[in-house]
Amino acid sequence: MSHSSTESSRMPIPRTTPLDWLTLAAISALAYLAAVALHEHLGHTSACIILGSHPIEVGAFYVDCDYRALSDLSIRVVALAGPLVSLLTGCLCFLLLRRLPPHSPALSYFVWLLGSISLMSATGYLLFSGITGIGDFGTSRDGVFYQATPAWLWQIMLALAGMASYIFIIVVAVRAIEAQIAGIGGERIRSARHVALASYLTGATVYIAIGLLNPHGLVIVATSAVASSLGATSGLLWMMQLLDKKRQVAVTEPLIPRRGWWIAAGVVATIVYGVVLGPTLRP
Repeated sequence: MSHSSTESSRMPIPRTTPLDWLTLAAISALAYLAAVALHEHLGHTSACIILGSHPIEVGAFYVDCDYRALSDLSIRVVALAGPLVSLLTGCLCFLLLRRLPPHSPALSYFVWLLGSISLMSATGYLLFSGITGIGDFGTSRDGVFYQATPAWLWQIMLALAGMASYIFIIVVAVRAIEAQIAGIGGERIRSARHVALASYLTGATVYIAIGLLNPHGLVIVATSAVASSLGATSGLLWMMQLLDKKRQVAVTEPLIPRRGWWIAAGVVATIVYGVVLGPTLRP
């Protein structure tokens, strides 16, 4: 028997360990809420105030800034602030992920999911605005590319840039979580897809439920809550297909073990964010 064959026979057999779905749902809700809160309020709301204006309405998924006192450039900066904060959040999360201890799988998954959602949001807005002409990068009055001409050419460029950058982010996100998914071959892919699907459905449920509390009806749900969850993070539905099918990963602990404080934090954050910002604040 060759030396390489001997080493191969001694390799640990990867095994799939059970995960706690309730804790996974709580972590997913927290990551989705943190992502939208940072985008809307650390981004758009803060920029609106810093540039000398004030928000007329502050909702769970939108901010209506009083643009009367702002120049065209300042309005563009307010629009850009949300995606920029999302981009920075994603980059910081992926940098932090490399430094987290290996015995903190739940925290690692939260950081990975927050980073992935943030980067998908930042790049997804390019695609969304390119297709619709509205949103943060849109050609409407509150968009970064307001009055850009010809509008159709800018929208095509935005859509292409959004598609390319979104796919790039998906590849980066998959590589970042690769070592955390136990198993080999098709079984490993299926396990990862189930985890990602659970996060996606949790985020969509939380966003839509909170979105329904807004005073402006289904238009906000469709253009903000649904677009941010079902649309922007749709990469979670297919990204795990990109995992290396030949790689073997042995994990001794569940990816997401039962953690009561994660569950409590997820429930409290969802209730507080929904009750405070769901109906919309009018400062």
